[in-house]
Amino acid sequence: MSEIFQPTVESLSVSPRTAGEMLGYGKTRIWALMKSGELKSYADGGRARRILTSSIRDYVARKVEETRPPKRRGPGRPKKNTAT
Repeated sequence: MSEIFQPTVESLSVSPRTAGEMLGYGKTRIWALMKSGELKSYADGGRARRILTSSIRDYVARKVEETRPPKRRGPGRPKKNTAT
């Protein structure tokens, strides 16, 4: 018997609740990020909103870049001589 090929489909958008679960944020923070434009969303019918998964990835990438430690330029300061 042959295997059935089932392609993996990634969602293009998710609900604010799902976005919150993905990021570990509460609904208030998710809505604030949507309002500020950090997470791109659109109206899906009446009151429902959907958040683009690409904007979630971009948001995380920006946060990672912001929290990277600065590169060291040299060996640093020499250690103090504690022996007397």
